[in-house]
Amino acid sequence: MWNTMLMGLRNLSRQLGRTILTLCALGTGAFLLVFVVAMNEGTYADMTEMATSTWNGQMQVLHADYHDSPSMFEAVEKPDDIMAKLEADPEVLAATARIEAAGLFSVENRTTGGALTGVIPEREKKVSTLANTVKEGTFLGKTKDPEAWPIVIGDGLARRLEVGIGGEVVYMGQAADGSTAAELFEVVGLIDSGIDEMDASMALIRLEHAQELFVLGTRAHRVVARTESAYTVDRIKKRVDIPAPLVLSTWEELMPEVATGIEEDRKGGGIIVFVIMLMVMLGTVNTLMMSVFERTKEFGVMKALGTPRWQIISMIVWEGVWLAVLGVGLGVALGAVLTLYLNGIGIQISDQPFEFGGMSISTIHPANTILGTVIYPSILIIASILGAIWPAWRASNLDPVAALREL
Repeated sequence: MWNTMLMGLRNLSRQLGRTILTLCALGTGAFLLVFVVAMNEGTYADMTEMATSTWNGQMQVLHADYHDSPSMFEAVEKPDDIMAKLEADPEVLAATARIEAAGLFSVENRTTGGALTGVIPEREKKVSTLANTVKEGTFLGKTKDPEAWPIVIGDGLARRLEVGIGGEVVYMGQAADGSTAAELFEVVGLIDSGIDEMDASMALIRLEHAQELFVLGTRAHRVVARTESAYTVDRIKKRVDIPAPLVLSTWEELMPEVATGIEEDRKGGGIIVFVIMLMVMLGTVNTLMMSVFERTKEFGVMKALGTPRWQIISMIVWEGVWLAVLGVGLGVALGAVLTLYLNGIGIQISDQPFEFGGMSISTIHPANTILGTVIYPSILIIASILGAIWPAWRASNLDPVAALREL
């Protein structure tokens, strides 16, 4: 085996120019694989970060029936304990609790429907980027009237109600005990999240005020968590034990449309990857076939001298192995280094930053992944080696007499 392995390496120097061209083709293919996958996965990571960090978080704890049919009565008991349990996990950065309710907002004779959310300002800033979207005023800061409760509303809702900072807004809804929930709030901040639907209906108050307004005691409707990465949520979910009837849902379960869109786009990228691998494999097969044709007389002599068929096959396959490993290894190394460099500085996609939900995105950060730097290159190497079997089998089946007549 060692002899045929070394012979395979030595035979690559016979046609050095062709070998170099083949290595360049393999290296280029591997480089493109690494870079295309890195660009795709970097884009998906940025998209996921944008979708989860704006408001929804990477994970949420809520009543099992609340996500499909939100109800004032399906609440999280002892949200402080749930937050503490989540934050005890090393990969959870922060957690916060929220109360949600629909109702009517009124300013003088102007009335419109909207969604009122009770939040913990200090915790909310660690979990979502919504606090960064306050374009005027403060994020539930102090009111001019010490008796008034502060409220932050979307700029779209503010336009519909024709109210600004310092104005008074009346909210009316239903409390958990069936009574009417009504309160007068002072506007202390306006939000421009970049999501028109959210800005036209969202209003935020402090969690303790929402608990009092809706007679919820210490309960909340959601506990939202931010994790180190959106891709760590599955293993966190396995570690954190949440008692029934509560459930711990990941962003993929809460926003299936985002997860599905990424998966469908990933499948489209897989077609490009397949084409690259096919072209590289055909290049390897072509190189080895040319080598076999040029060395027909040599193989005829080896057959006439009684060289075993397996030894001829092994020698040619090892040529394919060396070509694949050297070429793909070089391409992966170059692609991984370039990706690492571009991950730090980013690739600019527009002159003007794209702002969404308090996040500003103007660059894509390619990311090295196991898929791009290990799995796909390994498949490429295996495919190239398999492509060497046909030329090797042909050489081993040559008729010695006919082969020796070749010029």
